[in-house]
Amino acid sequence: MIIAIGLSLAVAVAAPQEAPERGPVDPRGALEQSLSLEEAVSRAREANPALLAQRASARADAHASLDATRAFLPALRLGVSGIRTTDPVAVFGLKLRQEAFAAEDLALDALNRPAAYDGFSSTGTLEVPIFVPAGIFGYQSASKGAEASASAADRVAGATEFLVTQAYWDTQLAAASLQALDEALASANAHAAQAEALHAQGLVTGLDARLARLGAAEVEVRRLAAAAAADNARSGLLALLALPDDTPLELVDSLRDAPPSACEVPETCAFGERADLRARQLGVDAAALGVRGAWAKNLPSVAAFGTLARYGGSSPWASGSGDWTVGIGLTWSPFEALSGVGAVRKARAERDQAEALLDDARRRAELESVQARRNLDAAAGQVQVAAAAWTEAEEARAQALTRYRTGVSPITELLDVQAATTAAHLSLLTAQRDHAVARAALDFAYGAFDR
Repeated sequence: MIIAIGLSLAVAVAAPQEAPERGPVDPRGALEQSLSLEEAVSRAREANPALLAQRASARADAHASLDATRAFLPALRLGVSGIRTTDPVAVFGLKLRQEAFAAEDLALDALNRPAAYDGFSSTGTLEVPIFVPAGIFGYQSASKGAEASASAADRVAGATEFLVTQAYWDTQLAAASLQALDEALASANAHAAQAEALHAQGLVTGLDARLARLGAAEVEVRRLAAAAAADNARSGLLALLALPDDTPLELVDSLRDAPPSACEVPETCAFGERADLRARQLGVDAAALGVRGAWAKNLPSVAAFGTLARYGGSSPWASGSGDWTVGIGLTWSPFEALSGVGAVRKARAERDQAEALLDDARRRAELESVQARRNLDAAAGQVQVAAAAWTEAEEARAQALTRYRTGVSPITELLDVQAATTAAHLSLLTAQRDHAVARAALDFAYGAFDR
């Protein structure tokens, strides 16, 4: 979902320290909602659909782990049933349970061919695990898995913050470029008007005015593309914030006001704090418990149980009888072909896979942090170079304008210098955006957004 806005635009002339910045403007001309970067990130953390889905998935995994508590917590089952039968054995049992058995029921015909009989029962059974080793390890493994899902959701939250930050600066870059092109178009039209005035005075040929108008047309073409790019950037930001596409916004933080990286000083952050690495480590822990659980399935399980039952003839609540049963049982399957061996070997392979994935994730995280720091250093240098180049281009443009007005140089020189100046301005805007995004990318690489 990373929004990349490549603008190949020429921009107007202004001093670097006075470059205006503004957010995207509602087509109807009304600015109804101001939004800082911090506010944008806060809203995305509360409303971004992808993040909400990941968090819901983590909650589901956390609740699913409760299913494994049957390994050490009691379980109570309640039931009500009713039957009508002519089965001799069933009828004999129902009458005994209801304390309705009479002497005549011992007659051979009554025993062999009983009349249809009704029976209702209400039962409650309590099972208390005493020793269920496989279930205990299963619960511990499920709990680790739930923690891993929560950490994965934290990483998605960090990724969402990075995407919103990038989209915010992309939108500001597109808006600033569009505004600069408006000013560039005004300057180009002014050059054309000046060339026509000089032509009317007989100081230049009509070719100068024609070339100036061609330059203005080229700027206007680029402005149309810039307007579409600005709208698309704004739509991308609104989508991340789960806002309608027609929501009017004013982005109040300019490219020059981008916050510094929390990890700009190497000692302040460590890539091992990333939530995705934490999730991988929890996955390794869960897989190790899975190996123990596979072994534990070969051990016996012991559980106690107790049952209360009540039997009625015409309904579950009719007069009848009741009884109780208590007991303790041991279950053991010491040999189930080779399934136990296969389960252990499979669990070991899954543990080895989890360990390999963790090692790969750590190496990737280390590489990403190193690359992000290099990119940040390069972006900081680019801003300095681009700012100096724009200052130089401004001075060159002023000289070219004077030379053209005094007839020392042709208009082609002015137009060439104007193009170089707009290119320098564009480079500065792009460098400022890249620097702001590089700061956020460094924080994301170190996991500073994972919370």
